[in-house]
Amino acid sequence: MKVRLKHRAEYLLLRGFCGLVAWLPYRPALLFAAGLARIGFVLGASRRKEAIRRIRSVLGDACSPRQARAIAWHSLRNMAFNLAEILYIGGDRPRSLPVSIDMQETLDRVRAYAREQPGRGAIFACPHMGNWELAGMVVPSCGIDMFTLTGVQKNPLVQEYLQRLRHAPGVELLPRGSSATLRKIFSNLRKGKFLAIMPDLRSRQPGVRVRFFGGEANLYPGMGVFARQVEVPIFLAIMKRHGWTGHSLELHGPFEPDLSRPKDEDAVRLSQQVMDIVDAEIRQDPGQWFWYNKRWILDPLEPEAAPAPETVAGP
Repeated sequence: MKVRLKHRAEYLLLRGFCGLVAWLPYRPALLFAAGLARIGFVLGASRRKEAIRRIRSVLGDACSPRQARAIAWHSLRNMAFNLAEILYIGGDRPRSLPVSIDMQETLDRVRAYAREQPGRGAIFACPHMGNWELAGMVVPSCGIDMFTLTGVQKNPLVQEYLQRLRHAPGVELLPRGSSATLRKIFSNLRKGKFLAIMPDLRSRQPGVRVRFFGGEANLYPGMGVFARQVEVPIFLAIMKRHGWTGHSLELHGPFEPDLSRPKDEDAVRLSQQVMDIVDAEIRQDPGQWFWYNKRWILDPLEPEAAPAPETVAGP
């Protein structure tokens, strides 16, 4: 893709902002991020109101407008904290987070699976909860071969920089949407690698329909389809933030394919198992989830939409 002057200007602005955050000490970086989030929360009235509407539509009358506003604020602040932490770890001055992350049990389980079933990969599903980016950065650093799928940004300079920030060294990045990528996914899973994906993203085209938030969500089909096709399990990783600086990672599964069922039916069953847990976890602590995604997960399909490709959205 040709690099334009606009692309260079956007890249320099992004690098300037990220450089400032990356050079701050950890807690001042979070404080700076919280301040920016507060400004965005106040000035971004339309996005704030939509997030509050979504929250109340899911949680019902038991959630007052005041409670929904507090949840919306915590969700946005959490996203700002996530960005600050990723810049702290992978920015211009890479550092380790000066806090403990409660994920040892999860890492031990993942290592045990890889050791006991060599050559058999798995799906590593991580929804938009807590600092979900940390899961994709920490797990590969512990000796787990991981790969993921990436979209294409309009600005190639920004895309390259963000990919370097968000993914640990050694994580293979595959572009979404091609038959070559699909073949590579199957090959990697059969070699024992883990595919990291985000299960809670709505697809614009017909995909896998599951019950979620009391309605029906049309999701990318890859999670269940890949697990069934290659006969590998799904692990669900739930990241949670505790206060400003605490983190934990909970692992659910493995959810194994059922070879006695038809493939399409089993792909839906696997997807539903995962999303039932995601639904319950969000309802338990709704401020952990990101309510501001442009594509609301319960939005209906556009008329005459084509089927979604099986290359799902990655982190």
